Amino acid sequence: SIGVAVVSFSDGSVTVVSFSGVPVAVVSFTSIGVAVVSFSDGSVTVVSFSGVPVAVV
Repeated sequence: SIGVAVVSFSDGSVTVVSFSGVPVAVVSFTSIGVAVVSFSDGSVTVVSFSGVPVAVV
């Protein structure tokens, strides 16, 4: 997708810090520790994690 989103995982919280060119991101979780980041342009990035990582998408 256009631009860069920074998604931080800390104690179960998720923060979208910034983007450029893409106005909306939706972050959702499954019960198996996968974060799905859906951008408004239709692209989707799946970030798998365990523990408390920081993901840069």
